[in-house]
Amino acid sequence: MKYYLLGSIVATLLFLLCLTQNSWSQVQGIDGTWYLGEKPVLVEIYDSGWRFSVTDESGHKSHGKAFNDEVIYLPSENISGQLEVDSTIIHWSDGTYWSRESFTGPEPPNLPE
Repeated sequence: MKYYLLGSIVATLLFLLCLTQNSWSQVQGIDGTWYLGEKPVLVEIYDSGWRFSVTDESGHKSHGKAFNDEVIYLPSENISGQLEVDSTIIHWSDGTYWSRESFTGPEPPNLPE
């Protein structure tokens, strides 16, 4: 009985671990420098591409996850981002944008209509 209970607990934990990781996906191509207007933001991918870190111009670091290869999530800001225009623009759910190139104004040029 003791071994059965221990085996059940281990199996349940392994199942939950797999379920947690499989509920997220991998994202590629977002690592490197992005710009929020003219402010640089550095993105680094880790954990086989399903997690990433974001470091802003003041050195503050936060962590995010990928829903799939086009949608990412930043829990600390409670926002999701949609990769657009061949992964050169991220449109965040709060209405802001990140672009691979510095831009002035509220949004980067060449956004799809």
